[in-house]
Amino acid sequence: MHSSLTIEEQVIVALRRITRAADIHSHLLQRDFGVTGPQLSTLRVVHRLQPVSTGALARAAVIGYATLTGILDRLEEHGYVTRTRDPSDRRTVILNMTKEGERLLASAPSLLQTRLREELARMPSAEQTAVLNSLLRVATLMEDEKVNDAASAD
Repeated sequence: MHSSLTIEEQVIVALRRITRAADIHSHLLQRDFGVTGPQLSTLRVVHRLQPVSTGALARAAVIGYATLTGILDRLEEHGYVTRTRDPSDRRTVILNMTKEGERLLASAPSLLQTRLREELARMPSAEQTAVLNSLLRVATLMEDEKVNDAASAD
């Protein structure tokens, strides 16, 4: 980084670079596989937890309900998931993968960019854990209590 920038400015630049790289990867996923990074990530969580309620999915994937609804609309539109009402509680929507969703997951690449995934794999386990812990710490520091309260009210 440029030493003429304050630490705060350097942090912002680094976060912008990370966000930009994630956006570019998401666009490439959209172009090549028809789903964005958040859609693919959500689909992977559905696969792992199915059958899963939208509420449990939102908590597990750390996605607000409004954002999740849009993602699920697109996944259902493409035939990757089904939404059904829970017969015991009609307010609850249950999600399941379709065969088409299974096929997509079988052919889809990692959510991480190839270079990042490969470089992480080359690192010793302790260094991988240090990178993860640093990212988790940044995420925790960036989370706003008011935003978290609003998201849990969804």
